Amino acid sequence: MSQLPGLEAVIAAAERFYPGSSIGPAGGRSWLVVVETGAGRFSVRQLDPALPAVRVELIQEFLAQPGLSNATPLFERSNAAGVAIDARRWIDGNPMGNAILQEAWQTLHLPTDLGIGQLGTIAYALGAFHRTGSNSSILARVPQVRLKELLVATRRALDLDERHLANEIRRESRARRWLSAARPLLSNAESNLELSGYLRDEPLVLAHLDLWGSHIVQGRDEVAFLDCATLGAAPAALDLAQLIARNGPWSDDRVERVLTMYAEAFPLPPAQRRILPWLAALDAIQSCGRLLVRAAGERNPLPETDRRTVLATVDGQLDLLQNLATVFVPPPARQRRRPGHRPSRRDT
Repeated sequence: MSQLPGLEAVIAAAERFYPGSSIGPAGGRSWLVVVETGAGRFSVRQLDPALPAVRVELIQEFLAQPGLSNATPLFERSNAAGVAIDARRWIDGNPMGNAILQEAWQTLHLPTDLGIGQLGTIAYALGAFHRTGSNSSILARVPQVRLKELLVATRRALDLDERHLANEIRRESRARRWLSAARPLLSNAESNLELSGYLRDEPLVLAHLDLWGSHIVQGRDEVAFLDCATLGAAPAALDLAQLIARNGPWSDDRVERVLTMYAEAFPLPPAQRRILPWLAALDAIQSCGRLLVRAAGERNPLPETDRRTVLATVDGQLDLLQNLATVFVPPPARQRRRPGHRPSRRDT
C-alpha cells in the first residue's frame, strides 16, 4: 500500500492489533486505515494530536461501553508516546452527506438534503444513542455546553464572518441574504433562550455535537454516528437541531417526523421542543457563514469544483434561514402616528 505522510504509525498499530490482517487505505486520509480480518472489518485511526489526553480517554471510554447503540464500538487502543491510536468496528454503509478533505484531521463538512423517511430513521437512532450512551460517570466529566455561551459564540462568529464578507455583502449576494436573515434570528433567539432559562434545569445527555451527514452512516440494519470527538454534556435538543438544520429544509412535517421518531427511543421534554427552532437557527447562522467565508477565501482558495459544491449547499442553508426568519421572527411593530391638528372647515 502506498503510504501517505504520517500513515506509518497507524499501519504499525494496525499490524500490532491484528497480525496477519489485510490493511488498506481509507479515502486518502493520512490518519486512518481499513483492516480486514477473519473476524470482520475494522478502522484503525490516529486521533487528532490537538485533542487533550483527558478528552481522548473520555472518547475511548464512551465508545467502549457495553450496550452502546449506533456508534463505532472500540476494540483496541494504544496511547504510547502521546500518539493516540485505536481500532473500531467498521460500519458497512454509505455516509449520508459529503465532505471536502483538506489537511490532516481537517475536513470541510457540507450540509445535505435527506428525505423525511431517512431523517426519521436517523432521529430514532439518535434517541437510542442518547439513551444507551449517557453514562452518568462520563457525563459528569465531559465539558458541558451552556446555551448562553453558545449565543455568545454565535454572535462572535457572525461579527467575524460579516467582516470577512464585507465586499460580498455590499452587493446583492448570498452573503447579503445570509446577514439579512441572521441578524433578526439571532436577536430573537437570544430573547427566547433567555425566557427558557437557557435550559439550565433540563436533563443532559452525552451529545454528539457534530452531526453532519458525513458523520452519519446508514447500513443495512443500523445507523452509526461517527467520530464522537466533540462529545459533550448538553440538552438533547442541540443534537436534534443539528440533525434538522444541516440535513435539509425546515418544515413542519420534517420537524414533526424527527421529534416523533426520536421520542419513540428517548423522551424529549416540552421545553426543548419549544426552543428547537432557535437552536437550529444558531447552528445554521454559524455553518452558513463559515461556508461562505471558505468559498470566498482568497489566501487559500478552494478548487473551482469544490467552491461550486460549497455554494450549492449554501443555497440550501440560506433557504432554511429565510424560512426560519419568515415563520418565527415577528414583524417589526408598526409605529402609530400621532394625529395632527386638523383645521376646521369654514363655511363659505
